[in-house]
Amino acid sequence: MYPVGFEEARVERGELWLTGPVFTARVQARGPAWRILVFLRPEDAEKGSFAVTNQERRPLAFENGEVTAPGLPPLRLELDPFAFGFGFLRASGLFARELETWRGVERVTLDPLGVKNPTPVTEGLPLGGGYELWLEERPERRYFGLGERTGFLDKKGRRYTHWNTDDVDHEEGTDNLYQSQPFLLAAEDGRALGLVLDETWRTVFDLARSDPEKTTLVTPGPTFDLYLLPGPQPKDVTQKLAELTGRPPLPPLWALGYHQCRYSYPDEAAVRAVAAAFKRRGIPLSAIWLDIDHMDGYRVFTFHPERFPDPKGLAEELARDGVRLVAIVDPAVKKEAGYPVYQEGAAIRAYVEDPRGHEVVGEVWAKPAVWPDFTREGVRDWWAGLHRFYTERGVAGIWNDMNDPSVFAVEGVDGELPGLGKTLPPGALHGKRTHLEVHNVYGQCMSRATYQGLRALAPDRRPFVLTRSGFLGIQRYAWVWTGDNKSYWSHLEMSVPMLLNLGLSGVAFAGADIGGFTEDADPELLLRWTWLGAFYPFMRNHSAKTSRRQEPYAFGEPWTGRIAEAIRFRYRLLPYVYALAEEASATGAPLMRPLFWHFPDEPEAYRVYDQFLFGPALLVAPVTRPGQATRTLYLPRGRWQDWWTGEVHEGPGWTSVPAPLERIPLFLREGFAVPLTEPRVPERAVFEPLAFRVFGETAEGVLYEDEGDGYAPGRRGRLVVEGDRGRLEGPFAGRRVEAFRVLPGGGRRPIPLARDG
Repeated sequence: MYPVGFEEARVERGELWLTGPVFTARVQARGPAWRILVFLRPEDAEKGSFAVTNQERRPLAFENGEVTAPGLPPLRLELDPFAFGFGFLRASGLFARELETWRGVERVTLDPLGVKNPTPVTEGLPLGGGYELWLEERPERRYFGLGERTGFLDKKGRRYTHWNTDDVDHEEGTDNLYQSQPFLLAAEDGRALGLVLDETWRTVFDLARSDPEKTTLVTPGPTFDLYLLPGPQPKDVTQKLAELTGRPPLPPLWALGYHQCRYSYPDEAAVRAVAAAFKRRGIPLSAIWLDIDHMDGYRVFTFHPERFPDPKGLAEELARDGVRLVAIVDPAVKKEAGYPVYQEGAAIRAYVEDPRGHEVVGEVWAKPAVWPDFTREGVRDWWAGLHRFYTERGVAGIWNDMNDPSVFAVEGVDGELPGLGKTLPPGALHGKRTHLEVHNVYGQCMSRATYQGLRALAPDRRPFVLTRSGFLGIQRYAWVWTGDNKSYWSHLEMSVPMLLNLGLSGVAFAGADIGGFTEDADPELLLRWTWLGAFYPFMRNHSAKTSRRQEPYAFGEPWTGRIAEAIRFRYRLLPYVYALAEEASATGAPLMRPLFWHFPDEPEAYRVYDQFLFGPALLVAPVTRPGQATRTLYLPRGRWQDWWTGEVHEGPGWTSVPAPLERIPLFLREGFAVPLTEPRVPERAVFEPLAFRVFGETAEGVLYEDEGDGYAPGRRGRLVVEGDRGRLEGPFAGRRVEAFRVLPGGGRRPIPLARDG
């Protein structure tokens, strides 16, 4: 073990350099954050990033151990040749401990975590070693973020591994899944700060599990790249994370509707039958998805010539009813002579290679298969261009699956790699990098190439990409779903904290498979889950071919009518959802928000994991158990109106409300107005008719409208209510717009409106 220590400090070109007997550190004020980069090799001083996009540098000053920069709280450094410490946001008493490191020869046991890292010696540098950061713990501190994780909302007390993994049997105690977001939001006494460990290796966060008095962050790589994000409130941290790693682009309007998928709809007749069933029952539908069986022998960028003889005609037929077609594209390319995609990739040496320079050959759905090296710009450009196959056939969106990457076997050898799962060999080469270094960003780089292709090939449309795998910053390129969940009530409940922590980690647009992917949904579970899904950013029903059918009409009446009403409610709410989507693209604010996002000074808001705020105005409390007829929930301070009955409740405090099968417990926050429209699939994001539901003597509501796709400028509007009068501001000229209050018992009281200008 070598302690990280420094003897000298100098300010050079607006940043601080620390030097010691072994290590060097570079301290920067970058964008909204402090950055501390510790390294051994001189070339690592210019370490790049797959996650961080903000290159803005703020000049810093250093005096008496304190680093200052405009717009950032001071950073206190404790320089010592044997122990380097730092303090951040000292007024809140948060982080201030030591940073230490050690080096191994071939492998090292990362005590006290008990995690082994089988990293070989590479280019003379013993990468089997790494760095460890110790943070002094406090009982009142809570941790959030970490992206896609099982369990409750507060992540303290467990150990988390950042290593993207295809786990089809995950449960509440499962550690790593398909995403890696090494980001922590630490909250304490109503204040918060953020911590990003920008290392792509298999890092481990032990959040006071092994020792309740300390939290430990470990990375096995040659650098320790840490960003500190100031608050003071949780929403400030998340929005600064988006400023650091990128904000999501505004999606097309259709992406915010209801999506139907199954593994698989095997042919064009099956797809038409699903679309016709929705149309016949008057259930709105925005997209049908094609899983791997649409391909010819699992060859990517193909349609089966007999089962899908006319995909362009199918897409055009669906589009006449407002339904888009989305197709799956996996990373594995079938290694087959004469297959154009493989041949083109082989000609440019696009595939991941072994140390001898040979293609790594394995198996997944395609057998044998090779994997493109998406970390290389030239390979991404080639892959992007391949998507012309889909855009020319009317496919509106692309679904990137199995991009963890998941590998069933390599060179004919089946089985998982110790501690690494079923993936490419750790020594496989992506250019000059080993797979151990870039495994966690493989799916992100694939989605980047996909987004790049759709943006270039369909320049008048906004790209829509869904990915299973990602890293910090994935929101720049793709939406996320939580992978292969199950038709269990516990998985319905678990989806709420999973999506909330994804949102806090920068992924504003995400969802879980409604009804569950594997096992068999029953009608009550599907109904309750569809109502919850009406408030997911991404609303998709998806099931496996081994599962019972679970389309909204699968169980007949009265279930079909009840499930259809949940879907219709999503479309009624689209003006509000679209305004939240535009806010996410502008600020990074998630659509689904934990209660403490808007109520950081309420301790109870940090404990609630099974309810959430949808934007600032709506509180959602899903039913998470079968046969449940009432729902106990927490209402933060202020007044809240039951959406269905008009009854007003006073917070803060716990209350119980009826939870009949026909609806989800839903509350409108005082002081807000929510825009609504008819429950149909709109052609444009110009909502006709338009009405605002208002609660409070004074209230405001926001509207954003545009063409629903493309890049023409949008229009923002606002409703301001004061007493018995309302005022419309923005793009309302010549439009019929209504506003109303709901009275206890369900009656309506119209609000007369005036228009600005």
